[in-house]
Amino acid sequence: MLKLNFSHKKLDLRYRFALALLLFSLALAFRFTILPQGGGGPFVTFYPAIILSFYFCGAYLGLLVALCAGLAGAYYFIPPYHQFSIDATTYSSLIFFSITSGLVGFFISRLHRHIEEISIILDNEMIGGMMLKDRKIVWCNTAVSRILGYPPSMLLGSSTKMLFADEKMFDTVGRDAYPLKVGKPYRTQFEMKKVDGSKIWIDISGAAISYDKHLSLWLLNDISKQKTLEDELKHKVNHDYLTGLNSRDWFMNQALIELNRANRFSSPLSLLMLDIDFFKTVNDTHGHQVGDIALKSVADIAKSTLRDFDICARLGGEEFAVLLPETNKSQAYEVAERLRLAIENSKVPLPSGGLPLTMTISIGVSSMTSKDDNIDVLISKADKALYEAKKTGRNKVCASQ
Repeated sequence: MLKLNFSHKKLDLRYRFALALLLFSLALAFRFTILPQGGGGPFVTFYPAIILSFYFCGAYLGLLVALCAGLAGAYYFIPPYHQFSIDATTYSSLIFFSITSGLVGFFISRLHRHIEEISIILDNEMIGGMMLKDRKIVWCNTAVSRILGYPPSMLLGSSTKMLFADEKMFDTVGRDAYPLKVGKPYRTQFEMKKVDGSKIWIDISGAAISYDKHLSLWLLNDISKQKTLEDELKHKVNHDYLTGLNSRDWFMNQALIELNRANRFSSPLSLLMLDIDFFKTVNDTHGHQVGDIALKSVADIAKSTLRDFDICARLGGEEFAVLLPETNKSQAYEVAERLRLAIENSKVPLPSGGLPLTMTISIGVSSMTSKDDNIDVLISKADKALYEAKKTGRNKVCASQ
């Protein structure tokens, strides 16, 4: 849509009018002095004035200059001179001039609109924009300074390497993104370093500039809050909400990974299945609040007793599972016995005061004996051993045969 009052330079109306008048006057003077009255086209010197008027003064004044140029050309430079003649020559010249002037106005107005749209997109407070030349910053908008905290004086002329929290990522982007191809933008996410040294997550995309292979335009957005929410969601999905241990689904996925690793390297792998003895009695006697405290206590003791790379999860209710990489059956039995004793000797304070709660657990142990064993086999064997421990008195460890 034609914006009749738009000026690229946003000059005051008085200055635009004066500039339009000056341009028309110069064009008319040049037409009189440079070319003879009958030489050249009648409007040849007016086109630059029309173009500049549309660009700097806006479409209203550009149309005014075009109208004045048409009248002046028809009056002074189309025979018979110094009068308006109504004939085929005058008509054809004016029609041609009107069409070409209209096209000039249309395309310059379109140019203005695109410039304004691009300026709004690039020079905003939300999305950072940088123009790079050979990975050095030659232009950036205010959003980049807001997001990263660097003043423009520190950014302009500097290598983007200073913005990367991890220098290896700088090399990775250089290898994967460059050379950028026209029409094939590159996009990735990584951590950038702010001026105060803190790190933020950035979603960044780059596109090649067609007229210069050394130039590229990059847009970046701060996604730190989104990443935090994603991490929180992943934690909720992968962890038991009450105990903070791994969830059943995450445990099963990790178990498959560890099982494949054990098969590949012929390393031992063991599994513990443990259950709190008489947990229903704890709930019935003390209430579900104390039952939750008991579950948390077992989880805390397990985390402090086991190794960092052991995988512990709450499978449901009062049932827990522990995967022990690089551990054979005898070693797993020792770990289970150590865990059983730690829980037996613990004393859990009650919210209401009084004597602390004491607990015991029963544990079943299974170990991988062949490459045909899968996680379901290990769980089944450990479950049977756990059942045997409960059947034969509880508060004990039994290993599968």
